Amino acid sequence: MAQFNFEEEITSQNNTAIDFINVMTGDKDRQKQLYFQLKNSIDKAKKIDIIVSFLMESGVRLLLKDLRKAIDKNVPIRILTGNYLNITQPSALYLIKQELNNKVDLRFYNNNTCSFHPKAYFFHYDDYSEIYIGSSNISKSALTSGIEWNYRFNDLLDKDSFQKFFMTFEDLFYNHSIIITDEELYRYSKYWRKPAVIKDLEKYKTQDTNIIPLIQPRGVQIEALYALNNSRNEGATKALIHAATGIGKTYLSAFDSANYKRILFVAHREEILKQAVEAFKNVRKSDDYGFFDYCEPHTCDFNYELGEQNSQRI
Repeated sequence: MAQFNFEEEITSQNNTAIDFINVMTGDKDRQKQLYFQLKNSIDKAKKIDIIVSFLMESGVRLLLKDLRKAIDKNVPIRILTGNYLNITQPSALYLIKQELNNKVDLRFYNNNTCSFHPKAYFFHYDDYSEIYIGSSNISKSALTSGIEWNYRFNDLLDKDSFQKFFMTFEDLFYNHSIIITDEELYRYSKYWRKPAVIKDLEKYKTQDTNIIPLIQPRGVQIEALYALNNSRNEGATKALIHAATGIGKTYLSAFDSANYKRILFVAHREEILKQAVEAFKNVRKSDDYGFFDYCEPHTCDFNYELGEQNSQRI
């Protein structure tokens, strides 16, 4: 479950100034990476519009902190993405809805008669607007070290071209889209299967030995946490999660219970309990735990060495 905390690694390096540039081509030079230019624009924008053919969890995680700051300043955000070939990951959409409190107007392009491959980011300010347009969808590779070509210009430089792009966005957003409601996202998630192209994209994840490990929910865990939060908000006090082996149900329980002071985790095997300890320690950052086991008299010897914590038999 350990992932790379690329967002924190980037944030820790932000003391290094990133110059304003109009041409971004990716590569290891952060100066050429689209993300750092977008970050500055998100920080200043009064309104944000994004149109990309697909969204991936890795890219959404990268932008979440900056978009959350914009939401906190009541900046309107609209995102239009595609659902063709299942490349857009449901976990990316659930992250946006959960972490940004459903305050983003999030939509699917909805026209089966025409392909959908745009990649553009609009930022509107008090006195002008600008657009980044090129090849980068929202994935970690596309926003950072991947070889992508993107160009920025504003409506002061070329008003006619900007208006053509923006009015096309407006038409697609309002006349050729469907709102990604909870029901629509559940339907999409239910039938979603990881396409082969995602496996290829994942080969190009950024690798850096200086990036610290990060424990965070991923994939269908994000979807489950979203559903659990909705159930609580509706007044439910009990829930059942049914998931296949390998999904990470133990970590899911740790994520979901992270804000509770006391947790009881029940399992039928000692091995599962030991694995659960590691999961809860990693998520809760606490060594305050212990074991309880039930044994018939003279049938078992169930002991642990847990530092300052002692096993107990009941």
